[in-house]
Amino acid sequence: MGAYLSSPITEKEVVTGRSSHFHYGISSHQGWRKTQEDAHIAEALTDEHHLFAVLDGHGGAEVAKFVATYLPQELKSLDHFQQGKLAESLITAFHRMDQMMLSEEGRPRLDALRPPKIESRSGLSGSAREDAFATLRKIMAINEQSTDNLPAKPSEPDGPLSEEDTSSQAGCTAVVALVTKKVVVVANAGDSRAVLSRGKKAIPLSHDHKPSHVTERERIVAAGGFVSEIGGICRVNGNLSLSRAIGDLRYKTNTELDPAAQIITAEPDIKAMELIEEDDFMVLACDGIWDVLENQEVVDFIHERLGEKTPDQIASELLDHCLASDPRESRGKGCDNMTCCIVQFKQQPGSTA
Repeated sequence: MGAYLSSPITEKEVVTGRSSHFHYGISSHQGWRKTQEDAHIAEALTDEHHLFAVLDGHGGAEVAKFVATYLPQELKSLDHFQQGKLAESLITAFHRMDQMMLSEEGRPRLDALRPPKIESRSGLSGSAREDAFATLRKIMAINEQSTDNLPAKPSEPDGPLSEEDTSSQAGCTAVVALVTKKVVVVANAGDSRAVLSRGKKAIPLSHDHKPSHVTERERIVAAGGFVSEIGGICRVNGNLSLSRAIGDLRYKTNTELDPAAQIITAEPDIKAMELIEEDDFMVLACDGIWDVLENQEVVDFIHERLGEKTPDQIASELLDHCLASDPRESRGKGCDNMTCCIVQFKQQPGSTA
């Protein structure tokens, strides 16, 4: 069946936990895909700050795994975080993931997370890979030393990626939420999504980054890239259907631009929302869910089950509900890796949570 398995893998990876003011559950499954490239985070950074994230990998699972492993500790170590500047700390942490993957210390850690099959098919010699990473490290060094914005020097257009390309093809979208008792701060890069249920109404906490959007397209072109429509879907340089991500380092090689202005950027949008009594829960999920259901449909699905089941159970049921019965009939919808995180802010009447 080409890109899909003959039957889906529906075994779930489930995480659950609680604090004094919320109860959460995460569920993830591989589905019809031949590999699982999703990852997630659920971690208490302090007694008052909890971190949740859904990371949707592409071109390999290693970047999503890298972010899941290192983002929490990096975020917690930042001066901005310790000063209570949550938005600034999230923006810095997203870019730090790229910087860490380019560092001499970080590269072996990234390599260790790469499936052997992908690494064995790499078409680049060791010296060629080193040259590519040296260029990328130069960009990060320039950005740290100067804030001057110089005119963009056009990059050479990249063709479609293949498994033979360098490891810098791998990346991940990231929707990340810092939750306290009073506020939730969401950082998003890519097309995973965060939605708040306020009085049973879906309130977007993020918006998708697609190359079809005018501002995204303008940045891509200014950085030397291009946007083309293939099969009705806009793609960056004929490949990626999203315009922001962590990783994808081959699209971040213009030495005259800072990281926020590259063809693909890890720069997240930030949305801060003060929590009120009417806020029921927040849901983070990858596009495998949102390609099947609208925001309000997901909120309704969860609400129908809150009084009887726990967040992790509901998340698992949501994955099964979105799973396609046959990829040929669904034309790809419901066939992706799927991950869903539900953070329930208050107990529902009769809840078993």
